[in-house]
Amino acid sequence: FDRDWNTRNKGYLGNQLATKLGTNFLNRHGNINIEGQQFLIGEDYLGLRGTTDGKWNQKGFSATWDGSYLSSEAIDRNEYIRHRADVSQSLGWFKIGYKDDHERNSFKTNVLEPNSYEFFDYQLYLANSDSTNNKYKIFYRERYDRKSDSTRLKAAAKAQSVGAEMAFVNLKNQRLKVMGSYRELRILDSNLINVTPENTLLGRVEYELKAWNGALALNSFYEAGSGLELKREFLYIQVNDGQGVYTWIDYNEDGIKDLNEFEIAQFVDQASYIRVFTPSNEYVKTYSNEFNQSIHLRPDRVWARKKGVLRFIARFSDQARVRINRKTDYFNTNEAFNPFASGIADTNLISTNSNMRNTLFFNRTSSIAGGEYTYQNIRSKSLLASGFDSRGNEYHEVVLRWNIRRKFTLKVSGKNGRKFSEADYTSGRDYDVSVVFLEPSIIYQPNTVFRVSIDARGSEKKNREELGGEKATVLELGSTIKFNQREKGSLQGGIKVLSIAYTGVQNSALGFE
Repeated sequence: FDRDWNTRNKGYLGNQLATKLGTNFLNRHGNINIEGQQFLIGEDYLGLRGTTDGKWNQKGFSATWDGSYLSSEAIDRNEYIRHRADVSQSLGWFKIGYKDDHERNSFKTNVLEPNSYEFFDYQLYLANSDSTNNKYKIFYRERYDRKSDSTRLKAAAKAQSVGAEMAFVNLKNQRLKVMGSYRELRILDSNLINVTPENTLLGRVEYELKAWNGALALNSFYEAGSGLELKREFLYIQVNDGQGVYTWIDYNEDGIKDLNEFEIAQFVDQASYIRVFTPSNEYVKTYSNEFNQSIHLRPDRVWARKKGVLRFIARFSDQARVRINRKTDYFNTNEAFNPFASGIADTNLISTNSNMRNTLFFNRTSSIAGGEYTYQNIRSKSLLASGFDSRGNEYHEVVLRWNIRRKFTLKVSGKNGRKFSEADYTSGRDYDVSVVFLEPSIIYQPNTVFRVSIDARGSEKKNREELGGEKATVLELGSTIKFNQREKGSLQGGIKVLSIAYTGVQNSALGFE
């Protein structure tokens, strides 16, 4: 919605009023939808917008489209045009098509503002017509980018791509899709865009498998290529309380909001800031790969009615997910194509985001007792204009539950792991903390309306000796009550008593952690 009206992060204040009037023309071949819209924010913003979308299929001809035009008045005058379309015609066993994506977004005061832009991306393709058979497609694609020179939108870059796609859908219980493309980027005006001309090769494989009546479900995605990584800067913007993600803690008590003084808010009422990334003018040549894998094992789908060992194995199930996205500035076969090639401390690693999680369940659907074991490893590294920002969180967790009686449940969870942060763009944010905690709970729930629990928790956190060796011991005892009335709402309250012993500086990033 914010992007449709160009109001994101603008800070407009006042009562909001949105109106629209439209009509939808229906036919056995498709539909055409037309709407007129208005959006008002106090005295700060007035926008008028017209939209159309639809689809049409007739005698081998197929078309889908989505377009809009926005004219708005605020501190500046804005005109925003965008459309997407896909048009094709079947000619026997094959079809020829055209696909495009266009945006023109201009902001004017006395001049055309620097954040004005335009891009036009179109594609010509040739594909097979029969959607029930394996799918084949070859395409040629061009993209034009225009930037503001303060008077007009001027051509800044042109990209040309050629590629092919194949999708094998006739395999039993399987789907396989393969894509490859080659892209050439030309810079038409280096004063408007600070990017190095480059040639890019991209390959992608997607695979899906379902077997043994759904006992095994597997999804795989792999992509490798080369390109440019933009160095980014970030800043924190204050929003209404409760609508942000971060909170500001003035560690050095100087009244200045330094970048190392923002933390993820622990409570909703403290979440008053969001983090916004802004592009810089610096790029780094990168070689990238991305790997996504999910595996779901459910032996009960085939062995639930068996006896003996197979019946016992059927009580277990497992979910595993892996997602890795890596970019490095050094090329060799291993670094370019292997998503597991190196650790986060590798100096050639420009950026990475990885999330590995596996959960083994026992008696997951049982109403009497059950348990689960989870291993998770989350790591990230970002390239900023002033350095790198690296974070990680790795832990093992066990959760056990036992319904002692129909109304009483005992739940115990324990965790052992580590959490670390490394940042060379600022000081005071380097730590490597080991974490151990145990959390038992007794829950009384006589019906679906009322629930009360007594909760306890003990945890110990210790920073690595060479980074300070700070230690925190936390003991917690509390109770939570929840009253829920269907279709009317719920009321929840709680009380906790905590004892915290910490050997480090409380007013610090580590102390907050």
